[in-house]
Amino acid sequence: MVTVTKYLTQTDLKRKICDCKEEEKLKVLFKEVSESELRIKPEEGMTGAYILREEKIIASCNHCKKVYFLMTTFEGSIKEQYVSIDSVELFDGSMRELRQVINNIFDEYENDIVTVVTDDHAIKVLDKHDDEEKIVTRYVYLNREDEDLYKDLMED
Repeated sequence: MVTVTKYLTQTDLKRKICDCKEEEKLKVLFKEVSESELRIKPEEGMTGAYILREEKIIASCNHCKKVYFLMTTFEGSIKEQYVSIDSVELFDGSMRELRQVINNIFDEYENDIVTVVTDDHAIKVLDKHDDEEKIVTRYVYLNREDEDLYKDLMED
């Protein structure tokens, strides 16, 4: 299942990432996702769904504009959810450099199954397979509407 999350909060991540004083609201600029969803019995509905999702995320603080590279793991269901932050790294380059990094990463994925592009985002589904036990999906998401990330292009 492909999920687009435009913002991450302290509640989503179970801890605060940015050290600014404002309430956490990280705008997702890019993410690579590997997700496994266990097949459930139809009578269990959504309550029986169990997901393991590993994400590489590039996000910026909506308030102070600091950019973070995160690796997270989500494991859970409707009833119980566990999120772990595997790593956090502060990006110290310019927005132009960041855009180049993101575009290079996104362009590396050439063997996509499906590409969906809208005015505000692009998604490439890289791999999807399922068997009797689980559905495995790999995809990348690119935010195409961030004002700070594309500001220099608008000025030229």
